[in-house]
Amino acid sequence: MGAIWVRPPFQWGTLALVVILVVLLESQGPVAIHLGRSRINFSAKAYASIGAVYLLGPAAAVASTLASAVTSVWMRRGVSIKTLFNSAMSILVYAAAYGAFDLLRSAAHGDVLVLVLAGAAGGCIAWVVNHIILGAVIAAEQGLARFNVNAFAGNVFPLLPYYFGYGLTGIGVLAASYRLGGPAALVVLAAPVAIVQTATNRWIREQHARVAEAQSGFNATLISLSKAIDLRDKDTEGHCRRVVDYSLLMGRHLKFSDEELVRLSHGALLHDIGKIGVSDTILLKPGPLTDEEWAVMRTHPELGFMMVADVRQLERAREIILNHHERFDGKGYPRGLSGEAIPLGARVFTIADSFDAMVSDRPYRKGMSLAEARAEVRRCSGTQFDPICVAAFDKIPDEQLANIIKEREHPTEELLSLLD
Repeated sequence: MGAIWVRPPFQWGTLALVVILVVLLESQGPVAIHLGRSRINFSAKAYASIGAVYLLGPAAAVASTLASAVTSVWMRRGVSIKTLFNSAMSILVYAAAYGAFDLLRSAAHGDVLVLVLAGAAGGCIAWVVNHIILGAVIAAEQGLARFNVNAFAGNVFPLLPYYFGYGLTGIGVLAASYRLGGPAALVVLAAPVAIVQTATNRWIREQHARVAEAQSGFNATLISLSKAIDLRDKDTEGHCRRVVDYSLLMGRHLKFSDEELVRLSHGALLHDIGKIGVSDTILLKPGPLTDEEWAVMRTHPELGFMMVADVRQLERAREIILNHHERFDGKGYPRGLSGEAIPLGARVFTIADSFDAMVSDRPYRKGMSLAEARAEVRRCSGTQFDPICVAAFDKIPDEQLANIIKEREHPTEELLSLLD
């Protein structure tokens, strides 16, 4: 084992094998493993690449990255910014791993423990460099004010053991190369991981299909509930579905994640579910409500919150159901929250809800024009509405808003596509 104190001679045949292995393994696709709120794309390609880098040096980093990029472009039939970014980052990460490994190996003087630590250190340095770059990009895209360092760290730290394993695999390839030769060492160590990857990919796809089926059923149930809400009050028919559209448009302008958009759509769809608990004599009263009746009507956000309290998938959506009548200036209900104490999703939804009410006809008044409703939203910025959310609403083109206003009812299939 002490022989790996000196790196073996560079071999073009071994480098060619690295390219072939990376192409084959990249074409299989990674396995997406969820760890709490984080996700790691597990691929045998990474194990083969780090082993090649330790064995052949920086040339292997460039060769494996280019092979991976070309394969990705071929499979996706086009070049994307993401592919180019990932390729550039991979070269930096592999180079950093090799630099750390080579520095410690040169000081090992044949000490097996130090050599093993050198391999592990290379993997850990790869983890550090990878996530420093990724964190910087996310912070630049979201803005430092919105970048949640704690959430990012919570997603990153569970991945460290995998990078530690990459480093140890690299030292294993280097050690095996002295007994088997470089090509055989790469194949022997990459093959078991590739087999596991292929089998796991098949299992993951089956699980994803089951999850998708369950999610589709869950979404259909939410739509049925929203229809039940609409049926109780014909004056607001289709309202639940339209506010989903408005909310998603604003959420995208505010750079909500896919998960945040799903939670926003769920909350928007069920925001008035608490009205099921309000009597028809109050909910459908043709004239103005008395103070006592208003007091009952204003309990519907809390009633709705309690109705979905035990539904785990609606944990974040409950915030919108409970807070959709809060105002930015603190004069709303049920809790009189103000400013950023109101969850962002609820601040977004409040505009969607109010705008739809403004442009909709009622028995006692005609709806505003689109221009009038826009002006009213702007007028209420800083009082009823969050100025940041108003700015996002202002970015929505008139044509998109007009199409939603005219579409009084969504087909169920179209609405399901919004929630998926």
